[in-house]
Amino acid sequence: MISRLSVAMTSDTAQRLTDHLRRADGQEDCCFVLWRPSTGASRTSALLSEVVLPQGGERIVHGTVDFTSGYFLRAAALAAEHGCGLGFVHAHPRGRGWQRLNTVDHEAEASFAAQTQVITGRPLVGLTFAGADAGFGARVWQQQAPRRYASAEAESVRVVGGRLTVTVNNRLLPAPPATNRQLRTVSAWGQVTQDDLARLRVGVVGCGSVGMLIVEALARTGIQNLSLFDFDTVEELNLDRLLHATIRDVRLHRAKAHLAARTSRRAATAVNFRATPYELSVAESEGFAAAADCDVIFSCVDRPWPRAVLNLLAYAHLIPVIDGGIAVDARGGRLRGAEWRAHIAAPGRACLECLGQYDPAHVSAERDGSLDDPAYITGLAADHPLRRKENVFVFSTSAAAAQLNQFITMTTAPNGIADTGAHLYHLTTGTLDRREDGCEKGCPYDGMLRGLGDDAPVTVTGRHMAAEQARAARRLAIHRWPLRARRAVDDLLLRL
Repeated sequence: MISRLSVAMTSDTAQRLTDHLRRADGQEDCCFVLWRPSTGASRTSALLSEVVLPQGGERIVHGTVDFTSGYFLRAAALAAEHGCGLGFVHAHPRGRGWQRLNTVDHEAEASFAAQTQVITGRPLVGLTFAGADAGFGARVWQQQAPRRYASAEAESVRVVGGRLTVTVNNRLLPAPPATNRQLRTVSAWGQVTQDDLARLRVGVVGCGSVGMLIVEALARTGIQNLSLFDFDTVEELNLDRLLHATIRDVRLHRAKAHLAARTSRRAATAVNFRATPYELSVAESEGFAAAADCDVIFSCVDRPWPRAVLNLLAYAHLIPVIDGGIAVDARGGRLRGAEWRAHIAAPGRACLECLGQYDPAHVSAERDGSLDDPAYITGLAADHPLRRKENVFVFSTSAAAAQLNQFITMTTAPNGIADTGAHLYHLTTGTLDRREDGCEKGCPYDGMLRGLGDDAPVTVTGRHMAAEQARAARRLAIHRWPLRARRAVDDLLLRL
């Protein structure tokens, strides 16, 4: 059951709303917007896709603001024509942060909630703009009975682009209690920023060498909610790179997602910390839905299919994805060089495909199982990226730090700078390359797919045979244990 609601928009849409609603004369103003749904496992987000500004005579500003029935009907008809929902935004010129409805505003929105549902087939989304700091409050008008609607408050409104800003509903997501565990962290950027960071729901896709380091850092920084995705099992060959993994985890056939959850709870500095492990691939429908519940996602995978899935989440569902990778040149059995990169996929930034982080042809090969066929892999050139597996823990720490730096820059904007481009670091020369332009011309991700959410005309999920096989092998290995040991593992998983 969907129990959480949120609203999201690009920074371009937010700027357009700000330019219209923040009046020089200090009076209230309003406008309509179109929105599309993004449905996760436990959260539905309304993605604002288009601003419908008033035309001459369609709204009356007199300290407060009114609009004509003609303006409403024009906007509602436009929403129905495009298969969108309708949203209404009005301004509180001197407001700050999350804004709620007063009695007059509540009655005004309630008066056209039913008409909106009938015309568009989707509920009315109401937003209140805070003129003092450009924050937003939001709600969704849900039908309770025939011709009777009530507003349900959203938990947050996120603005995604060069910077990620989130206005949080303090009633639903209260600021975490202060603790001495984070004194040095808070001293770096202040309590307000810490409260904003702590309440982000952060996903980490891939709990391997890089992902486990990122999980540790996020837990110690004070993030309250982590969603951890990995279908794989801890193996002996992971022990030289996987933080906190031991030979005992290998013998217990422990899932990497559960190892990440257990160790993050030990490291967490937030009082109300929660880590949820998913033994899933984001390429599976259930994993995709769980990822769509996040506000921001770290991509710590090295396969093309999950990267393509995350690319869609970044642009169609407006969930920023912080991605990276490592490449080691070890020809002839000697280290000749290494590179690691970090970048963010989000509207206005270059997407993972345009950055060359995956090849669409390889996505098809992974979906049909070819990348898990030893014969197929053996047939590739020795230096093909799909065959290259060299890595050491030191390089993993560098890659993790690079991705975490991107996250902190995007969310805190030191000196007002949130987007420093895509970074590529060369070990041999100690140099850093930066790419600051956006997607290639004609790229669909930051073009026609932007903000489409559930309406995106592509299917990226499906049966992930490697994930199914990994889970089946883990269950089979555990099934061979004595009954007492199996019960102990079942009890442990229930507690997780």
